[in-house]
Amino acid sequence: MTSNLLARFRVAPADFPEPTLYVRTPGGVLDDRGLHLKKDETATFDTTFAVFPAGRWCRLTNVADVLARVDATGRVRVDLVSHTDGVDTVVASSEHGEPVTCADLRGLNAESLYVSVTALEDNVTVRGGEWRTTSPVLRDVRLGVAITTFNRQEYVLRTIDRLLALESGVPEITGHVKVLVVDNARNLAPQVPAGAPFRLVPNPNLGGAGGFARGLMEFREEGWSTHVVFMDDDITLEPEAIARTVTLLSHAVSDETCVHGAMMSEEQPWLQFEAGSHYEYRAVYPLRAVGRGLDMRRRAEVLHDALEIDLHYSAWWFTVFPMHVAKDNPLPVFVRGDDVAFGLMHTGVHTVTMQGICVWHADFALKNNPSSLYYEVRNFALIDTLVFDDHKARHLAWRYLGFGFRNAYSHRYSSAEYMIRGMKDFLAGPEAWMKIDHAARHDEVRKVDEEKAAPLGEDMIALGFTAPRPKIIRLGGYLLTPFLGAGRYLPRFLQSESVGVAQIDVRAVGLAIRHEQILYRHPRFDEGFVCHRDYARFRRIRREVFVTTFTLLRTYRRLKREYRAAYPTMVGDAYWRDQFARS
Repeated sequence: MTSNLLARFRVAPADFPEPTLYVRTPGGVLDDRGLHLKKDETATFDTTFAVFPAGRWCRLTNVADVLARVDATGRVRVDLVSHTDGVDTVVASSEHGEPVTCADLRGLNAESLYVSVTALEDNVTVRGGEWRTTSPVLRDVRLGVAITTFNRQEYVLRTIDRLLALESGVPEITGHVKVLVVDNARNLAPQVPAGAPFRLVPNPNLGGAGGFARGLMEFREEGWSTHVVFMDDDITLEPEAIARTVTLLSHAVSDETCVHGAMMSEEQPWLQFEAGSHYEYRAVYPLRAVGRGLDMRRRAEVLHDALEIDLHYSAWWFTVFPMHVAKDNPLPVFVRGDDVAFGLMHTGVHTVTMQGICVWHADFALKNNPSSLYYEVRNFALIDTLVFDDHKARHLAWRYLGFGFRNAYSHRYSSAEYMIRGMKDFLAGPEAWMKIDHAARHDEVRKVDEEKAAPLGEDMIALGFTAPRPKIIRLGGYLLTPFLGAGRYLPRFLQSESVGVAQIDVRAVGLAIRHEQILYRHPRFDEGFVCHRDYARFRRIRREVFVTTFTLLRTYRRLKREYRAAYPTMVGDAYWRDQFARS
């Protein structure tokens, strides 16, 4: 009987630092040819890139049976193992190379399935395998891959090569993937095989928002794609993520299913940063990552059937959606928040995650700086205004005041100043927003030379993180900060002459009260920056924050009406074509 591919699995590449993301073995030797086992040695594929998430496939798709084939040289026993409620049960076994099968996947009611391979003789080599089903595909998925890039040649060229190798090398994927790279720097020169499903589109530097808008419009006009994936240019791609996305969507019961790829740490490949997000518009910082900080080497994390969680949006390092769900183009926000708005308005409610669909990405903490806060304040204000009917001026004012003073109270004056600038640009209204030269604005705001992570000298590296005070003391210090002039009027005997040291992604208000200088550094890398107390600068910021807050409270109702009325124009094809036409 004909079977359809669901997923492939393999042993880890020989140079991969965390092979337990692919295969587990107490013995065995990995090299470029595969995993070599001696007699009675076992390899188990109960890993994030090999497990079959049976529960999730049963709920999301029409798949009713599953079989596993193993690619091995030498005589082996293959066990198909079911995992439910922490108990592993062998469902089927084979010693003659035949697939191991579960004919009634739904009746089995397993959380996960995985394959165990035991060598029955010496000199066995295991290369991987695949999951298949006899259940028919429900739709012909044609996936357009949209990548926006700006001077990330090393990353994006490698991604292009991997995508095209997948498309040409896996029969079930051939003809189902097209790659479109929007080059905002207009300097990319990829070497691709003749006839490859690839297109390069030079584009003005309109940020991620403009690049992905261009990609979406190009795919929409071409008419070939049923689905689109938005993918960052600075990720490391496991090609199997694309293959699994195509097969999942081919069998998905709902034609509105969207897929979000989890973000793994480039620096710590086993660490999951995020598997989707929530957005809390009443919070000081609205973004809430789902699945943050998980160690994907742990069997419990991999095998447990985590039920689908309602997601508000998915980030564009890897977001897949059907063409008919994307009713509008992205907002013209350049960077930061374009994916949030798009998800809240179109894709989030339909988005699911799946083991093995993920990418690796560098730690965002090293990228955050005052210019990124400019975009966050400006763009999140726009998102709240457009998306939430019951969003009021007080909600935005609370966030702005909280965020602004947390930065000012922690000596991060440049961040606070850029936040003020972002709020002023929002308060200028939609007409002014649509007249912004986004490339010029970005060149201007990114020139900030403060509060940007950079390599530290030996004297700073030698400093350890300052131990936090008890919570009650920290809370008291925070409440007293406004009355102490952000620490200026603290009694001298309570002040410290040393440099306070905090993590780079926090606002160390408690330290700033006592310390004239604070070193903000990354917990794993020798990078960071130093901030100094400057009371005159603090006073200017405090005044500006209050003035802009008053303006916000006075004008927000009008601005909300104007932004909502302007929304169709801001995301329309005509606006974006005008932007693309700029030299």
